Amino acid sequence: MKIEIEIIPPREFVKKVKLPRIPTRPKEHYNFESLDKDLIESIKSFGLLQPVITDRNYVIIDGVKRYVIVKKLIESNLDIPGNVIIIKFLDEDFNEKPISILHLAYIINRFRSGGRDEDFSEELMTYMMDITFKVWEVFDKDYEKTSRHLGFSLDRVKNFINEYVKVLS
Repeated sequence: MKIEIEIIPPREFVKKVKLPRIPTRPKEHYNFESLDKDLIESIKSFGLLQPVITDRNYVIIDGVKRYVIVKKLIESNLDIPGNVIIIKFLDEDFNEKPISILHLAYIINRFRSGGRDEDFSEELMTYMMDITFKVWEVFDKDYEKTSRHLGFSLDRVKNFINEYVKVLS
């Protein structure tokens, strides 16, 4: 996998990167007021301490919350200290391979969180429902196209979407 590393000022970062059209965490709403206050204060004081990972077109794979915070702080005329490190995966394109990008985002977050092993199976099922729901929305809520794309049975797709909608309610 080819990567490129860029180190840029926060204002340039906000102009250059883009949010994914399919959210990597659909159950979370990325409005500034609901984000982790400790993370906001850390970014105000120290800047971004972890790199943001993007595809080759600067679509964020990992770092959406950090992007939302930096953008809001800059819009509020606050200066963010330091620079932003962007790790760009040159072989990846969110528009060409949205599912592989979502898998990559999941793996990154899974290893970062270091969750307990007993949480893994439930987390994996939630992830599978997330993916199914996202693909279903991309295919204009067509169950058959979703089934063919993911390689799941039509019944499995319908069950995942029904369960996912219950969780969101």
